[in-house]
Formats: sequence, C-alpha cells, structure tokens
Amino acid sequence: MRFLAYILVFNIFLSVNLFAQDSIQAKNYQVTGNIQDQQTRQPVEYASIVLLHARDSSLLGGIYSDVKGHFSIPVQEPGNYVLKITFMGYETYEAACNVVAGQPNTQLGKILLVPQGKKLNAVEITSQKPAFSMQIDRQVFDGSSIITAEGGTATDALRNLPGVDVDMDNNVTIRGKSISVYIDGKPSPFGDPQTALEIIPAESIDRIEIINNPSAKFEAQGGGGIINIVLKRDRAMGYNTMLTAGIDNRGQNNASVNGNLRVRRFNLFGHLNMRNGNGNGEGLSRRKNLYQDSSSYFNQSTFNDYSNHNWNGKIGIDYYINNHNTVTISQGLSNYSNSNNDSLYLSYLDEHYMQSQYRLRDNHGQRTGGNNSTTLYYKRTYEKAGKELTAYITHSGNHSDPSSEYNTDVFRMPADTFIRRELRTNTGRSRQQYWNAQVDYTTPVGNKGKFESGAKAVKRDHSTNNLALIYDFDLKQFDTSVNLSNHYDYDEQLFAAYGTYANVLGRIGYQAGLRVEQVTLEGYSYTKNLPVSNKFLNFFPSLFLKYDLKENRNLVFNYATRTERPRFDQLLPYINDSDPQNLRTGNPELQPSFTHKLELNYTEYYPETRNYLNTGFYYNRTEDLVDRVSTINKTTGITTTMPQNVATNQDWGIMATYRWKITDWWTHTTTLHGVYARFDGILDTAAYSRENASLKISFNSQFRLPRKFSLQLSGRYATANIMAQGSSKPMNGIDLGIRKQLMKHNKLVIAVNISDLLNTRQYSSHIETANFIQDYERKRLSRLIRLNIRYRFGKIDPNLFSRKKVAG
Repeated sequence: MRFLAYILVFNIFLSVNLFAQDSIQAKNYQVTGNIQDQQTRQPVEYASIVLLHARDSSLLGGIYSDVKGHFSIPVQEPGNYVLKITFMGYETYEAACNVVAGQPNTQLGKILLVPQGKKLNAVEITSQKPAFSMQIDRQVFDGSSIITAEGGTATDALRNLPGVDVDMDNNVTIRGKSISVYIDGKPSPFGDPQTALEIIPAESIDRIEIINNPSAKFEAQGGGGIINIVLKRDRAMGYNTMLTAGIDNRGQNNASVNGNLRVRRFNLFGHLNMRNGNGNGEGLSRRKNLYQDSSSYFNQSTFNDYSNHNWNGKIGIDYYINNHNTVTISQGLSNYSNSNNDSLYLSYLDEHYMQSQYRLRDNHGQRTGGNNSTTLYYKRTYEKAGKELTAYITHSGNHSDPSSEYNTDVFRMPADTFIRRELRTNTGRSRQQYWNAQVDYTTPVGNKGKFESGAKAVKRDHSTNNLALIYDFDLKQFDTSVNLSNHYDYDEQLFAAYGTYANVLGRIGYQAGLRVEQVTLEGYSYTKNLPVSNKFLNFFPSLFLKYDLKENRNLVFNYATRTERPRFDQLLPYINDSDPQNLRTGNPELQPSFTHKLELNYTEYYPETRNYLNTGFYYNRTEDLVDRVSTINKTTGITTTMPQNVATNQDWGIMATYRWKITDWWTHTTTLHGVYARFDGILDTAAYSRENASLKISFNSQFRLPRKFSLQLSGRYATANIMAQGSSKPMNGIDLGIRKQLMKHNKLVIAVNISDLLNTRQYSSHIETANFIQDYERKRLSRLIRLNIRYRFGKIDPNLFSRKKVAG
C-alpha cells in the first residue's frame, strides 16, 4: 500500500503543478459557433464538436454544445483546420475552418444540422464507416461490417479478423501469445478473457481495436497485446432502442434489448442479453509409448455434447454536470448454467498392436455461476484543448459452482471380461472479489506535445474448494481423494504507475513511455498444506516513432515489453483427471515470461482508388516461455501435462494487408502473415532446438448489392505451426453472411450466415518426444446456419421532453 500511496501523491502533485502552469498560459485564439436544427431552427445541445488539423486529420480539441447550441473551442495557433460536428439523428457536418493570424475570434455563426434522410448542397459530408482502419498503435475493425458474426458472440467476430487466432475451446491468441480483454477501454471485470468474449453479442459491438504493442499506458499483462471491445452506446437526446433475436439450425437462440433515454443532462442507458446454446464434438488420440526394449499403444475416442445458457445485463446513467465534467455510474449482472457430457473409449494395445484392455467412461458435468460489477467513472475536460482527467473505480464479484460425475467400466481382452467399475464425484465452489481503480491525466505541452501519466491499483481475492470423492464398492461408501481434491485461497495485488511524452519534430512524431508494476501473489493450498508466494517488481518501457514520408504515406516503428505472469491455478500441483490417460497439473516453480516486441509498419492510402496497403515486420523475443510439457509414466502409460518455463522463443514475422476497392459495390481485403519461429531450451535435462516457418492467409470480401443487400465471404488457411514438443497441423475455414436492410433509415435488419461453410474447421496436433509419439484430432460442430433480426426504433429530438412538459 505504501507503493500505491507514493503513486497517488506523485500524480496529485504532477496534476496540480501542470494545472498551475496551464492556468497562466494565454488562450490566443478561439473558434465559436451556434448549432441549430435545419428544419426547426431550434438549438441542438450536447452535439459533439471536434477540430482537426487539415494536414493529417489529427485531433486538436473537442467540446459539446451547451443548452443554447453555442460552443467555443480554444486554439493555440493560426492555421488550417477541419470542423466536424456529429449528433445522433443528424448527418455529419464537416467544413474547413481557417484561423487567421491577428484575428483572435473565428466566428462561424449559425451551423444547421440536417436530419438524417435530408441533404444540403453546402459542406455536409456523409460516408460509410470503413470496415478496417490503421492508427499509429492499433488496428480498428468496424463491428457492423462483420456480417458473418451476426447472432454470434465477440468470439465469433474475432474469428474473422486477420492476426487473431481462436482455437476449438474459444481461447483467443494474437501471434501465438495470450491477450488481455478490455471493454470500452477498461480491463474486463470477468475472470478470464474467454468468459468476457463469450457473453458479448456480436451485434452490440461498435468496433474492435487490436493493439499488438500497447504503450506504457496499458497494463503489461498479456504477451499478445490487447483486444479492446468498444460497445455501441447512444447518447442522443430523446430515446433509442434496439431489439435483436436469432436462432440457428441446431436450436441455439439469442435475444437482446439495448437502449438509452437522454433528457437534458442525464442519459440513462442499458442492455439485456440472453443466449441458449448446445452442440457436440468428437476427438481422437493415438499414442505410441516408447520403452527401452519394447513399445505399446494407446488409442482414445471421445464424443461429447454440451449446452450453455446465459444472460447478462447492464444499466447505468451519465450525468453531464457541465460542458467539462461528466460522471457515469453503471451496474452489470450476469448468470450462466452449462452442462457437458463426455463418452470416452480407451483402448490399450501391446507391442504387436493387439488389444489387451479397454475402458468405457462417461463424464457428466454441470457448472453454474455469475458476475456482478459496479463502476463509477469521472471525466473532466478543460478549456485548453487536449487536456483531460479521467478516473474510475470498479468492483466485481464472480462465483462459480461446478459439479461432475465420472463412471468407468474396465474390461480385459480377448475374452471381453468385466474387471471392475470406478465411480467418482466432484463438487466445487469458487468465489472471486475484484477491485480496480485508475486515474489518468493528459495535458498538451507546447504546440504539438502531449504528456500523459496515471496510476492504477488492482486487488483480487480468490477462494476455490473442489472436493473429489471416490466410491469404495467394498465398504459401499464415498471416500475423499486428497490427490484429486483442491482447496485454496489467494490474494493478488497490483500497483502501477506510468508516464508517456509525445511530440512532433518536422515529419517525425514520437512517443516514449515507462511503466512500473509491482505484483504480489499470496496464497495457500489447504489440500497440499502448501503456501505459495510470489512478488514481482518490473519496468516496461515503450517507444513509438512515426515518419510521414509524404501525403497518405507513413512509416511507424514501435517497441514495447510485455509479460505473462502465471495464474495461481497454474502454480498449484492439483491433478485434473477428467481425461484419465492425460492428466493435467500445475507447477509451483513456474516463473513469469517476458517478451520484447519490435514492429515496423508501412502504410499507404490511395485516395484516387480508395485502396489501402499496410505491410509490416515484427520481431518478438520471449524469455522463459511458458508452454505445456507432457511426460509419460512408463509403468502406467499415463501422460501428465504441466506448464513449464521451457525455452527462449524468437519470432520473425511479416504481415501484409491490402484492401482493394474493386468496384463501388465490391471491396476485397487479403492478409498474408508469415512467421519464422525458433525455440531454444531444455526439456528433460537435455538441450533442444526447434524451428519452423509457417504461413497464414486470410481474406474478406464485402459486396454491396442492389435493394440494400450486403454479402460477406471470409476465410483463412494456416499451415503447420511448431510448439515446444511438436506442431499443430494445418487449419482452414470459410464463413458466409448475407444481410438485408429494410424500412426507412434501415430500422429493420435481417441477416443469415453460415459458419464453416465447407465443414473443415478442426484442430490437429503431433507431439514427438523420446518417450512417446502422439497424434491428436478434435472436431466440434462448427457448420451452423444462423438467422438474426434487428429492429431499431426511437425518437431523436433535443426538445422532445421539453415540449411534452409545456403541453401538459
């Protein structure tokens, strides 16, 4: 806590000092105007006004119009700018704005906003939001452009994005590394990225931001970077509602309602989502056990079916105190109930490939749980353009209650003789409390510079108790299994501070930053009578350089360091035997891995054809890479897999994305991603080295057809990729989606999509060690036909409730 106190004192001192400096600086110029409705000539209050540099569209400053439609934006120096005004229900207004030297006040007079569906011959410009754009530190994908994910989740949307990989268990990685999930710019309150992404409906996503190399401003956890899911949210005066419902060919269904009610300084918003799903899958494993003078074989077939039921909701309110101060409070709730049934056939064969024994096993599992989260958010802007202070605190609670039952019958061959029956039950209880507080301060420095600083504190309290009972058929009672039970508590604390400075020198823009994080992990395993303690103090520098070669061309270099700290459950030597021949356990000696990431990107936009090219090279070096390592018991033939710090991993990668506007109605994007990977480390006390080159190809074709039809075809192919002990086999899949917009202002949208059109999406791997060789295949039901319907209605009118009050 002392460390946190130092951070907070530092930021308070810094903020006060910079504020004092700012207060004595003169504001030499300002741009003023008055915004009105083009039809009613009534003031439009709380419209968003931003001023951009004409040369590169970089943001100079922004503000909201007041209750009379007036606005005033301070400007530090004369020059050519672009004024942009947006407000829900109106066409976007965009116009040149020239601030002349010697004229301190640039008065624009009345600015008339055109209601949607109307046109003016003046300077209003409207355009379709691009499906993909590149910023200095991130890739941005428009959520509404991902037609193939309609009716699905955020995970389905990510499956369509280049550079993002989603495995059969819906685990998401970027360039082979784990990621952190942010929602609306804040870390997800859910316990793991998979849960967060599975509960977000795809149609509620405004945009997805992929940040491969986050700056020092962001938490350093996650070697693959950050995926920021920005949700749709209306702040327009009046009310707005969107209803969604969908169903697929196996009976999965989803429904949601999302809306807001804006009355003057208050904006009430909320959403409620529901999803019911089911599916099945199968897997096949073939293993050859290698002994000094003989060998044996083991084959396993798995069939499973599952069902998922969940709902989540959120309600909140924005209070616009004035043009510079906003307070938001929100409350979220979620609940889920999942079940899983597995049937396993396990076959044991001798060195002559003759079956000696087999087992039939049925696993039945259920899990219920939920989350509640409360967030208080404050934002302050200042008269000085670009100066901003934000702070928030979040508290969330997660609970999970799993239960399972395992029934196994053992038979001996060749007479098919029944030997014995094994019966085991598991019951569990898991609780987590999560606190997250953060403050960020941004202030301009000089004409083009910017300084950012902030502090963060996170506290997680986690308690888990899993009890395993094995039935004794002789005594006719259940006995506790200490080896398979797991009871532990742990507390994790993170304190962090950062500072970044950015400026422009001629054609070169730069940003340098440093982040310091202190993490303390204290826990105790009651089952093993084992205390676990870890403490880390690490520094994470970052550097971004941007060079404008000429108009519409730039070169960007960035460097950052990231870490993947072990979770507490990865440290515990608890045995998971849901697959009795392939056990999983934790490793108390596991250490965090650190990744140094360098990236160089070249971007060019062709305004005549509206085509776009982005090429990049990256190099990642990970020390103490954590990977799953399997060992075999030569007596029982059972493999045990645990995470280990196995190697130094180096990746040399090249990516190229080309967006081709073939016609006005057809846009095609192709991405090539080539990687040369090398592992150097020690396995089983022996040094080893592995290397491999792999290639991933993805494409996305968007078609705007007549009569408001849209069609999307996307797919990807990935060659084999190496792991510490083997390699994954090639994967491919194609998705198809079609959308129809109906009614005035496209209020009704109907979408049909087919995932995994050719039914080829499956996971396969090959592992080869000195003691065994194993091939593994797994396939889940992935070809789905989904129907999704969205209907939006509302009334966008700044004076709607004022008129009703007068009329009454």
